[in-house]
Parts: sequence; structure tokens; C-alpha cells
Amino acid sequence: MRPETPAARSMDEEDFSAPSCRNCGAPLETPFCGRCGQKRVNRLGFGEIRSEVWEKMRYFEGDLVKSAFAVIRAPGLVARDYVLGARKKHVHPLKLLLSAIVVLLLILARTRYLDSSNAVVSRAMEIIRSYSQWSFSLGIVALLIASNLVFWRRLNYRVIEHGVLAVYTHFVILVASIANQLVLMAFYSPAFAKLHRFYSSYYMDAIEATIVFLAFGQFFRIDWRRQFWWPALAALVFVLAKKGLIYLYALLLVKLIIAKII
Repeated sequence: MRPETPAARSMDEEDFSAPSCRNCGAPLETPFCGRCGQKRVNRLGFGEIRSEVWEKMRYFEGDLVKSAFAVIRAPGLVARDYVLGARKKHVHPLKLLLSAIVVLLLILARTRYLDSSNAVVSRAMEIIRSYSQWSFSLGIVALLIASNLVFWRRLNYRVIEHGVLAVYTHFVILVASIANQLVLMAFYSPAFAKLHRFYSSYYMDAIEATIVFLAFGQFFRIDWRRQFWWPALAALVFVLAKKGLIYLYALLLVKLIIAKII
């Protein structure tokens, strides 16, 4: 008689009560498999599906919110903790960054920040919106330029570790931008939006420079009494680098807009 193949086996409750991992087959002595890490499972049912979905959503959202607040409080310390190996207790920096970008894009659409009554300008704004996701990376590039120029040899960090600092710091900058846009959601009017655009271009530079100053000081373990000018210089380099990158990016967009509209 031919042996029964796995595909031909009927489902049996005893299979799930056996002390072995259903994912890799290793002996199971604790609630979690020592080889692959999977939790001991029961046979699927509506209750099992409901509890698994809830558990994954709860841990995902809880970890995301917890990590977001930790990064907002001390981006440099979290980045340093992450590059030194504490990966489990912090959400991946790119996951936080993408979450902030999505929220900011939704708020920009809700506040109609890029809208215009002029048809040609509106068409230009549509093109700008379609390429807006690329503009968010300019801040990260500016942060990398600042950290590598000013702190290249300090503490022997690699370029990719500078990148972790850049992404966490840029997440906080995006959170500041989100907070800035929330004001428009509460008090929107064309006249107020015009004033908001004008003044925010000045105070947001100061806010972003302050975030960079604090984050870099934390990450590079600066003595605030004697070495404060190092992160201050890095903040200045960041602001100048970002303005230069935005200027070049704007030139490229202008050429693209002219080519598509005319």
C-alpha cells in the first residue's frame, strides 16, 4: 500500500496538539519555536483568525506609535541605539518615514495647499504633486551631506549608519511639517493659506535646523558646553544643502512643466 502523502492527509485535531512546530517541524518545548520563532498554533477557525489579526494589528500600531514618540523626543538617541544593535525595540526607520510621508500627502490634499484658481498653474501643481514623493528624499540627502561633511571621522560611523540618523531625523522634520499643515485644517481660508505659505518658509527653516542640531548632538555624543558649535555647523550645512537641492529640483520641474504644458 502506498504511503499517504501530505497533500492527501485529512485534517486531524491531534496534529495541532502534537509537541512539534507546524512551520519547520522542530520539537516544541515552549510556546515559541526555538528554531524558526513561530508561536504554537491551533487549527484555523473564525476565533483563531480574529485573534491573529487583532494581535498583529495591535502590535504593529502599538510599536509604530511608541517608536514614533520615542524618535520625536530624541531622534539622535534612537538612531544611535539602533545602529548599536537595539533593533527589536525600535521600528525600522524607513517604515516610520513612509508613514509620515503618507500622512503629510493626505493632509496636503485635504488642505488644498497646492491648489490654484488659475488653470495653467493648476496643471503645473498637478505635475508637482505627481513628483512630490521624490522631493521628500532631498531632506535625507541634505542630512547625509551635513553629517558626513561635519562628522565624517567622529565615532567611526559608516555611511549607512549616517543614513539611519538621516532617516530618523527626517521623520521628525516631516512630523513638524504635518503639525504645521494641521493649522490650515483648523483655520483654512485662501487669505490665511497665503500668509501661512509666506511665513512658514521662514520659521520652518529654524525649526528644522533646531531638530538637526539636537539630533546630531545626541547621535555624535556632543559635549553641549564645549562642542555645541559642531551640531550648529551641521544644522547650517543642512539648511544650505537642502535649499540648494530644492533649487536644482525646482529647475528640473520647471523644465518638465514647460515641456508638458506648452
